[in-house]
Amino acid sequence: MKTYIISDGDYKTSIYETLSGQVDAFFENRGFEIEKKSIQKGELHFCIGCYGCWTRKPGECVIEDSMAQINQTLNRSDVVVYLSPIVFGQYSPNMKNAIDRGLPNVLPLFVKKPDGTTGHPARYPSKPQMIIIGYGDEVSKEDARLFKNIVEHRRDIEALVFSGEQENISISLDKLKLERIKG
Repeated sequence: MKTYIISDGDYKTSIYETLSGQVDAFFENRGFEIEKKSIQKGELHFCIGCYGCWTRKPGECVIEDSMAQINQTLNRSDVVVYLSPIVFGQYSPNMKNAIDRGLPNVLPLFVKKPDGTTGHPARYPSKPQMIIIGYGDEVSKEDARLFKNIVEHRRDIEALVFSGEQENISISLDKLKLERIKG
C-alpha cells in the first residue's frame, strides 16, 4: 500500500510539523510506503480552463510543469493526503491549484450519481482515497465548518481539521477507508 502526502511548502509552521509527524507515523505504523511532495508558490501554473487534458492530450495536462509527475504519482497511490493550512475557511492557494489541476483524472462527461447529484466519472477503473487535512494555529469553529463544507462539496475528498498539538489525527484517520476506490 502506498500513500502520497502533498503539502503546501509555503506554510510549514510548528503545527504543520506536528501534524506531518503524526500523519507519517500513522501510515508507517500501518505498513504504507510514503512518498511526499511539497508545493511552493509559483511551482505550478494555474489551470487555464482549456480542457486540453480532455481533448488534445486525454488524461494529461497540456501545461508543462511538475503537475504531470504529481498526477502520475497520485494515480499510483492507494491514499493521497493533502496537508493544507486553513486560509479564510478554505484550503490554501497552492493546494487549491494542485487539486484543480487533477482534472485530467476525470472524464469530460457528466453522470448522475446515486445521491442524485451529477459529476465527472473517474478516468481510471480505480482511484486513490483522497483526504485533505486542514490545519492552523487558531482555527475558529466557523472556519473549520466552512473548510469541511467547501471540501466535502467536491464529494471525492474526505475533510479533517487539525487545530492543536495535543490532538491526535490518528483517531480521525482510523475511521476512514484507506484503500483505492472503484471509479
